[in-house]
Amino acid sequence: MGTVNIALKTFIENLGYEVVLGPKPTARTLKIGVKYSPEMVCLPFKITLGDMFGALENGAEMLLFIGSGNWSCRYGYYGRLQCSILRKLGYEFKTLFIGTQNLKSIATDLLEMHNKSWTSVIKCFLYAFNITYHKSKLVDLAEEYARDTRPYEAHEGASSNLLQKSLNTIENENSVLQLRSMKTKIENDFAQIERNGIRAPLRIQLVGESYCVIEPFVNFNITGYLGNHGVLVKPFLTSHRWLYYHTIRKDEDKDFSKKRAKKLAQRYWAYGTGGEDQVSIGYAIHAAHQGYDGIIHLMPFCCMPETAALPAFETIAKTYDIPFLNISLDEHTGTEGLYTRIEAFLDLLQWRRKKNLFGGRRL
Repeated sequence: MGTVNIALKTFIENLGYEVVLGPKPTARTLKIGVKYSPEMVCLPFKITLGDMFGALENGAEMLLFIGSGNWSCRYGYYGRLQCSILRKLGYEFKTLFIGTQNLKSIATDLLEMHNKSWTSVIKCFLYAFNITYHKSKLVDLAEEYARDTRPYEAHEGASSNLLQKSLNTIENENSVLQLRSMKTKIENDFAQIERNGIRAPLRIQLVGESYCVIEPFVNFNITGYLGNHGVLVKPFLTSHRWLYYHTIRKDEDKDFSKKRAKKLAQRYWAYGTGGEDQVSIGYAIHAAHQGYDGIIHLMPFCCMPETAALPAFETIAKTYDIPFLNISLDEHTGTEGLYTRIEAFLDLLQWRRKKNLFGGRRL
């Protein structure tokens, strides 16, 4: 999902495991996932199941799951259901579920790997966590600079190319000291990209289900598409923030935390029903307060929490006079139809800008 693999691969390798990455999501993995998934299950389930087929075909002996547990959203049970499907098809493998519920079993496994030496386990774990955190933060920083630079670039693709170069460098670096020194270089590299003279691009807040917001294959690289059309887009969740919240419950958004988002959302959505529904609502309200031009809501078709929350989003859009576009994604979603809807939405936002209709917004 997104660039989570860079951090996770680093962490697991430094714990002593050999990592076998499955292929990135493709039309083939989606087709396989759809074939063996329940028909009405959501798109993230189908794609990740297809990815697991690819990983096992590449020789993986253990499947790793992040954040699986007793959630109100069905996502908490996906790993177990996917394992059941794979085993019924004849695959043999071990599983490792990473979350606060099973830290004891993880520690026991590591202890066996390190000759029952707690000193060795703790030393290994602290180093793995330290280098992983630095890599993940740098990835998040590079992605943020790319999003913030893309609407202003004079030559389309300059930010995306630099982002990919930066990600490759981060992934291949194994020195914490070198990683710490890369922050300034990344900032300077993006600052040197030639600008096109645009001063006030449209600003859009991206909210919704986490997988659909973070994974570019699912959302057809909507962040890059919007940026190339002169839009400054801000996703409410990134790979880094998702990873650290769902493993150790650490909120990495310093500007607007999940706690503040949930509090702000309570007027319209008293408690979370699963996934990121309440947090998305809070970010939508925050975007209205910050003067954003519009909100795009991404969700998988059949996602119960996000579907239930739609009336709240529509009420917020009306109350705060901010345009709102809901996009439901499944295996039948096509590039042309999706981009046509987004282009029409951007035309609406530009028209509102020209008509100067923001003055009467109620905050």
